[in-house]
Amino acid sequence: MAIDPCTSQTLTSPDGAELVVCAHGGHVLGWTPAGGEPRLWLSPTAECGPGLAIRGGVPVIFPQFAGRGPLPKHGVARNRAWSVVESGAGTWTAKLTDDENTRDIWPYAFELELTARAAGQTLDLALTARNTDDRPWSFTAALHSYFTVGDPATTVGGLGGLTASDNADGSQQQLDESLLALGTRDIAVEGAGGPVTLDDSRLGRLVVTANGFPDRVVWNPGAGHGLGDVPPGGESGFVCIEPALLEPVELAPGSAWTGTVRLDTGKR
Repeated sequence: MAIDPCTSQTLTSPDGAELVVCAHGGHVLGWTPAGGEPRLWLSPTAECGPGLAIRGGVPVIFPQFAGRGPLPKHGVARNRAWSVVESGAGTWTAKLTDDENTRDIWPYAFELELTARAAGQTLDLALTARNTDDRPWSFTAALHSYFTVGDPATTVGGLGGLTASDNADGSQQQLDESLLALGTRDIAVEGAGGPVTLDDSRLGRLVVTANGFPDRVVWNPGAGHGLGDVPPGGESGFVCIEPALLEPVELAPGSAWTGTVRLDTGKR
């Protein structure tokens, strides 16, 4: 009997770190470091099913970020069922391949694979895109991570002095070293290759590092957001810090790209 792709699975590593996943969207729904508290936010009103994107956790964005192109927002990966390749103690791998439905939207053959490993104080994510077509194609991508915020005064650090573009109106600003995590914000910071920190007095520090994702997006919808799958006041419980690839990369037939992300609570 086939398992519903929206059915969640909890995978616990030998040291007690916990990973919660589901096949719909190749989605990491939750992560709890060993001996710690959950660090990924999942909306209590999140929806799941064909054509729906789960609000929270770590949605996979591919082959288009947001509305930066002709495809549906955030592409074709986050709102359809993937195949589970591996499921073990704190480790999970899922794969998405093109089909007639994806080719109706984006006319290329591809393979996308996400691996998640939770152990100790870290969660490691690896996203690999392979061109299985006989033509080159270009893509952008992101791991749209929703982080739990426990203290309203929580700040985002590591982006000070860099220039951010507002995704709504295109205006630019130079960022301070410390940004409030909560409040309306939707900015893209290109060339932000260093660690980004989330400093929360209740939950502790979380450090986001990445390779292959040279950019960062910081997003919170703010009060009065109008999102049907975020309950009123829910925006005060999370901030998105997204390792992203915002400039298109071209893959030749038979070639592959991999981007990796590490989330680390830093408690040793």
